[in-house]
Amino acid sequence: MKTRWECFTCFFRQAESALKRINIPNEKKIEIIKAIAKDLENFSPEDTPSYNTYLIFKKIYELSGSTDPYFEEKKYYNQQGLKLYEALKNIVDSSQDPLYTAVKVAIAGNVIDLGILNISKLNLGEYIKEIINIPLAIDHYFYFKNELSKTNEILYLLDNAGEIVFDRILIEELSKEKKIIAVVNEYPIINDALMEDAIEVALNKYAKIITTGSGSVGKPPELGGEEYKEVFNNAKLIISKGQANYESLEGRGYNIFFLLKAKCEVVAENLGVKEGDLVFLYEKAKNNLK
Repeated sequence: MKTRWECFTCFFRQAESALKRINIPNEKKIEIIKAIAKDLENFSPEDTPSYNTYLIFKKIYELSGSTDPYFEEKKYYNQQGLKLYEALKNIVDSSQDPLYTAVKVAIAGNVIDLGILNISKLNLGEYIKEIINIPLAIDHYFYFKNELSKTNEILYLLDNAGEIVFDRILIEELSKEKKIIAVVNEYPIINDALMEDAIEVALNKYAKIITTGSGSVGKPPELGGEEYKEVFNNAKLIISKGQANYESLEGRGYNIFFLLKAKCEVVAENLGVKEGDLVFLYEKAKNNLK
């Protein structure tokens, strides 16, 4: 997915989001914003929005000296997710199709994105329970069941801390019959999940956890380490969580399912849905939507 002009205003909003969380003088923040504005002149619209976002956060972290400004919030949302775990697991286990319900739970969890959305006033528990009952704007569950029958191993690209509790529910269902390799970032970027987050929410009990070997926004193989590249390129079936992974991996011909909430107009338009819609998209069936 290519960067559009609307993405540039979003880049500044995300920079503002990060700088609000970093305790440095006002003058230093102005210096950083000016540096980002200068860098934007060289951003290529041919690159993905997620890659350009990565460049912005990399610059902010370097100039501010902050390595993980979202650390406390990541821990908070991990714990909030764990508090909801039993209730959500009961919803899944008591449903007519636990796997499909687990897919919807995982998609609902994609609201926990501190780079794009302000969810500080959101009643997360009520929101998640409500959103599970909303029909998916794109629902490729039929294709998913078909592709599951062809492989014994799934590569699962995780997204944000807190959200990974909802992924755990889906991974638990999948792990009953499949081997799951789940991927987190090696280094902090926004509120993306790291190895310590995966262990905190007990994902390692149901999946082998590996890292990208990098701190990129989104998990394209070319930005990862050698282990991740090899695992990714040999994957028979990929589940991709979140908008950044969609931006960086759509249209590249992978056997991949995208689970996400369309959080901005640009991504919604690319998907052919409305902003705020919930999506379960099979990459190879995307052209059938047009």
